[in-house]
Amino acid sequence: MTRRAALAFLGAALAATAAVSGQAPTLRLHPENPRYFQFRGKPTVVITSGEHYGALLNLDFNYTRYFDTLQADGLNGTRIFSGTYVETGGNFDIASNTLDPARGRFLSPWARSTVDGYADGGAKFDLTRFDDAYVTRLRAILQEASARGIIVELVLFCPLYEESMWAVSPMNPANTVNGFPPIRREDVLTLDKSGPLLAVQEAAARHLVAAVAGFDNVYLEICNEPYATKVPDDWQRHMTSVVAEAVSKLPQPILLSQNIANQGQRVVDPHPAISIFNFHYATPPDTIAVNAHHRRLIGDNETGFRGTADAPYRTEGWDFILAGGGLYNNLDYSFTVGHEDGSFAFPPTQPGGGGVALRRQLKILRGFIDRFDLARARPDPGRVTSGVPEGGSVQVLADPGRAYGVYLRRQATVSAFSARWTGVLAAPATGTYQLHITSNDGVRVKTASRVLFEDWTDHSTKTDTVSLPLTAGPGLPIVVEYFYSGGNGVVRLAWTRPDGVRETIPPSAWQQTAGGKAGLTVAYFRGIALRDPWFADVDAAVDREFGPSGPLRRQNPFSPSGALEIALEPGTWAFAWLNPVTGESMRGLTVTHPGGVARVSMPAWTEDIAIRIRRDEPPPARR
Repeated sequence: MTRRAALAFLGAALAATAAVSGQAPTLRLHPENPRYFQFRGKPTVVITSGEHYGALLNLDFNYTRYFDTLQADGLNGTRIFSGTYVETGGNFDIASNTLDPARGRFLSPWARSTVDGYADGGAKFDLTRFDDAYVTRLRAILQEASARGIIVELVLFCPLYEESMWAVSPMNPANTVNGFPPIRREDVLTLDKSGPLLAVQEAAARHLVAAVAGFDNVYLEICNEPYATKVPDDWQRHMTSVVAEAVSKLPQPILLSQNIANQGQRVVDPHPAISIFNFHYATPPDTIAVNAHHRRLIGDNETGFRGTADAPYRTEGWDFILAGGGLYNNLDYSFTVGHEDGSFAFPPTQPGGGGVALRRQLKILRGFIDRFDLARARPDPGRVTSGVPEGGSVQVLADPGRAYGVYLRRQATVSAFSARWTGVLAAPATGTYQLHITSNDGVRVKTASRVLFEDWTDHSTKTDTVSLPLTAGPGLPIVVEYFYSGGNGVVRLAWTRPDGVRETIPPSAWQQTAGGKAGLTVAYFRGIALRDPWFADVDAAVDREFGPSGPLRRQNPFSPSGALEIALEPGTWAFAWLNPVTGESMRGLTVTHPGGVARVSMPAWTEDIAIRIRRDEPPPARR
């Protein structure tokens, strides 16, 4: 695109967007409550269930029909990849993957040359030129989304997870006419090993900033899942600075997002240009409280990989939003080419879910949250003092003195965690034992001097066996490390004793320290890297079947009674119970409360339930 054409496009975009919004275009953090967006003058939470990011780069995807469906379903966001990255057949076992266009139907920011030979069909790319047709499609997508009140997250870059993705990458020198030297896929998103590709990436980032200028419904994410292939932090910070500088030259700001981690992580020294911290599979939503001091919007912008049922994704959404999150985006595999109305019947082998029923449930969540004065809303789970089932959780969103939203769920599911058991194994007799290690997913068993067994991979349930000579007496210090990333988690240590008896290693064989108390200490961590502490416990043995639910905190401070107890100010309050699955009002009452803890009986419920509590009279004037 020439400079003149770019300026003309910018003016047209500004005018078109102003016509839709009726005001100067801008999407920003809410000035009074930056945990939320301000969109067209109103505090806004993004809640959606969107397609797998191919709406722009896949020429066969009908984005107009897709946006019509999101609007009809009451959802207001989507996430799209820019086309600097593309997938190919079979990646992640996704059927009809929109990030895998049909041969010859891939659209990238870079223009095609006249030389055939691109690995996935058609001409090779020229990384020194941009494609005007790409900008036309991108701005048309933003305009159609804008007309329906849909906020678009445009993801600029993505690491190359597998060699198959590198084979079809437009940045692979084999797919270009630029004569760049060969490069490993692991080095593409680096400052010191990417060679001429760094300048190509910088130019592409600036080009994409110019292409979206003037729209009030878009923000930019620098890189999807950089942690998946250990993209260096210095590359991310550099590219963030490049994008921020380009944005600073525009007539209006554009928000920037950083994808921090799977599940959760404490953010340290964030780039000052980043306004949004996005996480994936962020359940439980502890990462919101951990990072609240940064006063930036925190999103859960990808879910999935927990089967095809609706409950994991509905409950993750309610948990995250009621905990104070500003964005929730489920990966919805029912949107495909030819099924842009979200009607694709995906196979049971799909890594995630989606579909009409789940989108209806998320619409209920959006309706619930939109009734709050979000400029005043903040999480306040400590208000609930009783009524949470054993192993369950509670989230409270408060507009203090005016309204409270409470969400209760039974045993919470988690996306990823890790654990470390530490103890001393005391053998009942001297001899060679066969140690049987059952795991799903990764496991490592070691002593102070050596690793006895290690399979630190994501795998289905299996049992491995190693020989272990043991001497009766004080015992052998043992450390068991484990991670879970989805499916039915399990970790168990059994043995076959020298006398031929096979059994789960019994509690009588374990001590926390040599000659100390029985059992093992266990430390749980958020995420799979054994780095972000979650909570600690004591186990009688290494014998845990987590299923899809993760570890259960045994020290539940709440009573499992059939009533909710919540601290409220004096006044007349209206209580309305809600079924998050159907949206049905389950029970309502109005009470005059003297102040302190109010006790409200619960209707019968199964997986989860919500209640809206609002003052039925004006609150007393502030002095």
